[in-house]
Amino acid sequence: MSTHKPALLRFAGIGAAFAVSAALLTGCMGPAASSDSSSGGAPAGGSAVLAMPAEPANIDPIMMRSLSAWNMYYAVFDGLTRIASDGSVQPGLAESWTANDTQDVWEFTIRDDVKFHDGTDLKVSDIVYTYEKILASETSTNRVAIAMVDTVEAIDEHTVRFTLKNPFSAWLSQVGTIGIVPEVDYEAKGTKFADAPIGTGPYSFVAWNHGVEYQVKRFEDYWGDAGKLENVTFSFVSAPDARVTGVESGTLDAAIVPESQVPVIEASGNAGVIEGTSNKVTLLGINTTAGALKNADVRRAIAIAVDREQIIDQLLEGFGDETGQPVAEGVTGYVDDYPSPEFDKDAAEELVEKSGYAGEEITLQYASTGGGPTDSEVAQAIAGNLEDAGLNIKLIGSEQSSLSLSIANHQITGLYLNHWSPSSMDGDVVVSQLLAGGPEDYSRDPRLAELYLAQQAAGEDDRTQVYREIWEYNTENVYNVPLWQAENAYAASKTLKWTPAIDGIYRIAEISRTDG
Repeated sequence: MSTHKPALLRFAGIGAAFAVSAALLTGCMGPAASSDSSSGGAPAGGSAVLAMPAEPANIDPIMMRSLSAWNMYYAVFDGLTRIASDGSVQPGLAESWTANDTQDVWEFTIRDDVKFHDGTDLKVSDIVYTYEKILASETSTNRVAIAMVDTVEAIDEHTVRFTLKNPFSAWLSQVGTIGIVPEVDYEAKGTKFADAPIGTGPYSFVAWNHGVEYQVKRFEDYWGDAGKLENVTFSFVSAPDARVTGVESGTLDAAIVPESQVPVIEASGNAGVIEGTSNKVTLLGINTTAGALKNADVRRAIAIAVDREQIIDQLLEGFGDETGQPVAEGVTGYVDDYPSPEFDKDAAEELVEKSGYAGEEITLQYASTGGGPTDSEVAQAIAGNLEDAGLNIKLIGSEQSSLSLSIANHQITGLYLNHWSPSSMDGDVVVSQLLAGGPEDYSRDPRLAELYLAQQAAGEDDRTQVYREIWEYNTENVYNVPLWQAENAYAASKTLKWTPAIDGIYRIAEISRTDG
């Protein structure tokens, strides 16, 4: 097991971690709006440049659902609820909500003081439009996230009702990831909406210089607590070394950095290091329909051939904990005592020999730039482990955006290294994407489809047991290989007041600085 347990936040305290969204479901009534105080009441003003390892291909909230795009989503758009930095669900555009006993009919009461950035008022019809538009688009990556919606309708000027196809206790988390757009403006702009997006969020769009940066400014008529910074720039910097030197030189104010650089940054004195709790799980995806990977014994060999402990200790500087399930501690669906596969090179060799494997080449795709800061080194180490077990591995590196596109289009030919960090803090979307019909599910196993629906319909107290069955089925059949729950390391300006979000996405309304 890894021994490193980061001392959280060297110069900014982290809030209570892992406040799971399901906690709000019990009363089926949202609390009053609350303001976030993570910035410690620092003076408003100033600007910041925040580095992102990858530039999203699109930030249209109708069409695109990705971790990188959510950095902009949470600045420019609001959902009916809001996923806070600690993963808790808070009121958003909806100030309260109710659900029926079976949790398949949900009603949300919408605030009456919300304006879009163009000055028009938010209407319930805009919410209905947003959801219906997503459901009508076969190419929207958001569609699968709300596929359980049967109807969405305006009950009156302040109430929207969702009738779901099946009970779903985590609906509050799901609506927090859907940014609402103005119907009239979206219809007028069509596919050009993302070039000049209008939302209701705390920051409004200024400019998108593709390949370089994305700029926003504080929205002064925001319905909630105003952002503390006046201007924020998201700077796209794929090279880890460039992010480190950018923060040290002052051209960047914050960036995720390789764990190996933490001692260097701390010694430099020009920037601080923030170690952030993460809900990110690193895993190996598998095309179980291709070549040697169709053989379950080969897949079982892969699960025990990877030396997780050595990789965590030597490449990740201890920033991680081994796991055998694809959701992290704190995310609904995490099973406390679920075991991690034990490294056993000899047993892996025996499984490979037993499988009849004849040396066919197996590709391992990974993000050489734009992904995790140590993905290249980790991919090489995993390839070495698998070759030690007798497998013939070919490494294929690419930009994270290219890898993500291959995954989304179901084009992976062998193995791939990737990460899952559900902003909704619920395992539903992870199961959907990896095991129950999503783009990363190659097996299309009907048993897992049944279990997926069972966890959606299960009451809050019963979902963990269903998740355990899902993880056990995956462990037996090895449709993907969970590796470790990661911790994040950031370099940051010492004047920045910031608590990193558990999903690694910037919540810029919660960031301030002492020299602003």
